[in-house]
Amino acid sequence: MPTTFLSYARRFLATAVLATGAAVLARGSYARHLRQGTVAGPGSTITVDDGIQLHTDVEDHADARLTIVFVHGFAASSQEFHEQRAALRGAGRLVLFDHRGHGSSGWGRYRRATIDQLGHDLGQVIDAQPATIPIVLVSHSMGGMATLALAKQRPELFTERIAAVALLSTAAGRLPATNMPRQTAQAMVRTHLATVAAWALWLTAPLIDVIAPFRRQWGQRWLLHKLFGEQGPPEKAAGMVEDMWIGTPMSMASAFYPAFVSYNVPAALDVLDDIPVLVLAGTNDRVIPSERSENLAQQIDSAELVLVEGAGHMVNLTHPGKVNEALRELVDRAQP
Repeated sequence: MPTTFLSYARRFLATAVLATGAAVLARGSYARHLRQGTVAGPGSTITVDDGIQLHTDVEDHADARLTIVFVHGFAASSQEFHEQRAALRGAGRLVLFDHRGHGSSGWGRYRRATIDQLGHDLGQVIDAQPATIPIVLVSHSMGGMATLALAKQRPELFTERIAAVALLSTAAGRLPATNMPRQTAQAMVRTHLATVAAWALWLTAPLIDVIAPFRRQWGQRWLLHKLFGEQGPPEKAAGMVEDMWIGTPMSMASAFYPAFVSYNVPAALDVLDDIPVLVLAGTNDRVIPSERSENLAQQIDSAELVLVEGAGHMVNLTHPGKVNEALRELVDRAQP
């Protein structure tokens, strides 16, 4: 009996290894197909150092004393700042861009799908702006993580170029605890199960693309509930979010999942102590709970914390009035 059991176990293990290897090869082939077929959309672009073209949209202002750079979140695009763009028009040069693999930007190798790489990309977007005009960063969710990654990589930018930072609905620490009981999440990180789960999601993402859940009512209901909370979204905001998620293939977006598990840059927060910082979140955020924002604000000496009662993760779309008011105040504080 033990011999038979061991024989079956070996066969099962060999089959599992072969199946996983075949799936990885197939996934890699599909990733190359995506990379070859995805180039930056029409309009201006910034080519970063690995050759990826980032789609950019710049509104110049003749007498601008600031450049305001918008850094969007996961599976979204620069379109998510539609309301903030309108509100800050005239306050400075406006620069909007799409992360790699998002919106109209190009896509590279999945190994470059990391928060550190997004921070590196953001640094190159900043480098492409006029050196004599101070910069305000307005970042949301994953964009806030890219901003903090940049602070860790190039702290000198936050004394020489960047005059103020807005961190909307974001965090500086590992994220699994936001979606499950804290003790469970910590155990998954310690045992690396969270990383295994993230890679499994990446591996099966082409199947998710075939199923296209966000084109179906049940998928749309889940998405809107997750991103907007109990109050639900205005119709225009709901349509915009659905379009952005549908337009971002999970085969590309899912490559960032392992990066979310390992993301942890609390040491970068000290870099922000000497410039104006806005930390803002909705109290009903189901993606990154507002407690994370409260913790951020406590660790940054210059931070102003704004909590929007009842708002979900996409607070910039559902409560643009309150968000825009806070951003205008931040921009005023950053004026040279």
